[in-house]
Amino acid sequence: MQTVPSNPDYHFLVFAPGLESWPFRAAERYWDTFRPIMYSMAAPDDFTLVTAATGARRSVALTLAMRRDTAAAVRGALGNLAERLYFDPLVYDSPTDLYLTLEARVTRGQRFGVPPAPEATRTPGPVVGG
Repeated sequence: MQTVPSNPDYHFLVFAPGLESWPFRAAERYWDTFRPIMYSMAAPDDFTLVTAATGARRSVALTLAMRRDTAAAVRGALGNLAERLYFDPLVYDSPTDLYLTLEARVTRGQRFGVPPAPEATRTPGPVVGG
């Protein structure tokens, strides 16, 4: 897994199987703010769209909402794909808990569970000579 990109080429918000009714109850403001590509998985290994985006020189972030009872199967299905993207797991058993987390992220302006690494900046050195 990569470190969190400040502005990834692709950002997916994916809902694991069993959460089909959660996106509109839990993620409306998050989607309005950050505009991730959003979909519900048909099966625990339904990463076709994410896999297509993980080509060369593309930064991909996957925010994946799962319940505790399906998290192991879904994470296992990620396999080697996890090495090519930034993985932002959200494991909750109720849409209300997921909603509270996503709302807090919107309030803080924090797209992912950890703040992005600061952009590299050049610090000017001392002025030499006169």
